Amino acid sequence: MYAKLAKSNAKKSIKDYLIYFITITICVSLFYAITSLSSSSYELITEKSYNFQALNLILKYATYVITAILILLVAYVNKYMIRRRKREFATYVLLGAEQKSVALMFFIETLIIGILAIIAGIFAGTLFSQAITAIVLVSAKQEVAFSLRLYMDTVLITFVFFICMFCIIGLHNVIVLRKIKLIDMLNAHKQMEFQFKRSGKVYVVIFILSVILYIICAGCTIKLLNTKIDYSIKSLIYVGVSLITFIIATYALFYSIAYIMIYIKNKWVNFKYEGTNLFLIGSIVSKIKTAPILMATISMTFLGAMISFIITLVMAQWALGYLDMRVPYDIDIRNNYSSSFLAEANIEEIPKLDYSIIVNYLSDKGYVVKNHCQVEKYYVREGENSESILAISLSDFNQLRNMLGYKEIELSADEYTTQWYSVVTDEEISNYLDKNYKLNINGKTYNLSKNSAYKESIGEGFYANTNSIIILPDETCDKLDFAETNFVANIKNKMSYEDADNFQYDYVNEWFRKNNAEFVEKYSKEYDITRSVIRARMKSLETNNILVATLSMRILGIYLGIVLLMISLTILSLSQLSESIEHKDRFNIIRKLGIEENEISKIVLKQISVYFIVPIAIAMIGVAIFIYNYYLFYKDIITVFVGDTAFIISIIFGVTLMLAVYISYFGGTYYTFKRNINN
Repeated sequence: MYAKLAKSNAKKSIKDYLIYFITITICVSLFYAITSLSSSSYELITEKSYNFQALNLILKYATYVITAILILLVAYVNKYMIRRRKREFATYVLLGAEQKSVALMFFIETLIIGILAIIAGIFAGTLFSQAITAIVLVSAKQEVAFSLRLYMDTVLITFVFFICMFCIIGLHNVIVLRKIKLIDMLNAHKQMEFQFKRSGKVYVVIFILSVILYIICAGCTIKLLNTKIDYSIKSLIYVGVSLITFIIATYALFYSIAYIMIYIKNKWVNFKYEGTNLFLIGSIVSKIKTAPILMATISMTFLGAMISFIITLVMAQWALGYLDMRVPYDIDIRNNYSSSFLAEANIEEIPKLDYSIIVNYLSDKGYVVKNHCQVEKYYVREGENSESILAISLSDFNQLRNMLGYKEIELSADEYTTQWYSVVTDEEISNYLDKNYKLNINGKTYNLSKNSAYKESIGEGFYANTNSIIILPDETCDKLDFAETNFVANIKNKMSYEDADNFQYDYVNEWFRKNNAEFVEKYSKEYDITRSVIRARMKSLETNNILVATLSMRILGIYLGIVLLMISLTILSLSQLSESIEHKDRFNIIRKLGIEENEISKIVLKQISVYFIVPIAIAMIGVAIFIYNYYLFYKDIITVFVGDTAFIISIIFGVTLMLAVYISYFGGTYYTFKRNINN
């Protein structure tokens, strides 16, 4: 009997659950779409140069964590429905039903709604999975192919995960409903979450405190603007204080704003009694007064959603830009002798590596070397007590530039120029060159070339523990102390992931040990030779790893943002809809007083607009402060690896996506609110 009643109630309440149902359906569809990538039946990319097992694992388990946040939404919706229907439940008890049976009936009802949302979400998820697949394939520069199908292992995981979530909340509700007294059920509509319990002075002080905290937040941002960013504790303190004061100020503002609005309303008598303002202000104040913490939390959730949207997109672009600078060649073998070696070893002991065996090995494996360069680095010392500077010859430098498609450079016999790490600012370069416009090497003076600095990427491995390299004529380098030898190469055909992994982590180390046995034996007791002296970087592996990182950030960042946004909007929407049901009589009264329907529609629109716009407006201010601080803090890196245009586009995309979801919920709430007060 109770099961039939629960089924009947579920049908009757479907309109009340509609926004919740749509939210859960979308979240289930995204969960299914992301989790399906790790299905045993799912083939993402078959090309051997890629391996996305790490991506599958990251998406799979991170999705569990993010989706678990939905338990907050499910708990709130159940709390909202219980509060709204307490009088109905009391009626069942008065008619003879046991309270535990009523609680079980409500549990079955919510479970039915949840199962329907899961089923709808899984079918919608098959479409979302194709969109995610397309993102992965486009990022990996693969041909996009669509195939709609259900993956039964993912279907099972989705059902189990969400059913467990519904059951946890449902069983908690059963316990709560069994303990509620009958008299409390009957008087539930008279209860409020929060009322003014303190004197007006307390709320005024809290409001003033919120204003002061907002001023401190703005002051920290201005201070950061006028302070040189050096990534010190001082700079981080400014960022942290601005964010913390903004959050505390927002909670203080919502806690006190209802009292301030009532105070202003009482002072502005003319405005108060103009048209329907009295009714509108009363409705707005009553809701803000009853749930200030909820409104502030929703605002902070908006803030979190926006930051998730924007920053993950920026970080993904950052990683891709870093890849181009990190490994511009297919193969990059970095030879680096640490200062500890130099302190103990003679210059003559340092092996002068010959990479011709590497070229032959690649050819034997079927990988044709298109071009390569063996770059020898040297130590430049202007005096006995001066620090060493790394230098490479003009011919090696030009060969590197040719491999990367840059123009060759020229130097006179008494000139030098510099190559800089991409993230070094123009100001730092200018300061260095102003102090070092001449170099004295072995008694000969070298003047700075007219083209004094180059920042085109030649690979991260050449810099070792410095931000710059000196470029000298070949004959000058022949007279300098040898430092180390790097090797870079481009191959004509793609290397498989397995071969690249073996080459980078096994073969290169074995080759170094085998060809430099005496050096390895002497120093391997105290130093990890393979890590300290020789390292290989394969562009295919780096590309694969960066793609895994960027795709994880993009997919999970957008998913987290959508989940947070939909949770906050659903809660905001349901709080308004509960207002429409509980205070339906107010609208009937003003109808009887002669207020026309179009004027009532305007009241509804204004009321919902205030509830929706105020939290998001405050959140947008917080986002602007956060993004501005973020840009100031990482301006140089963003300029190099992301680009100002891409940074702005990421912000626009995040804001647009959020506003699209926001407008959808706003429209749905407005329509349902009007339906509730008209029925």
